[in-house]
Amino acid sequence: MRRDLSTTLGMLQHGGLEASARIADGLIEVHLGEHRAVFLAADAELAADWLAECAVMKYPDCELSKVWMMLVNVAGGAIPFASR
Repeated sequence: MRRDLSTTLGMLQHGGLEASARIADGLIEVHLGEHRAVFLAADAELAADWLAECAVMKYPDCELSKVWMMLVNVAGGAIPFASR
């Protein structure tokens, strides 16, 4: 299962983070707080992966980070961010 950009944005926003995405000229520009990245519009899943990874790395107290770390602990070690 691929990570969905809209769902990821919704989760982050629901958790109180300033997350957004803008699609223009064949590109997706994603923001999480002061952090920004640009992807090809066809790579929406990569944009969603970047948002999730950025949240875990830069906002360890957010809900998504807490859930991610719980999953890592249950799995007994590191889980790649792009794993589905």
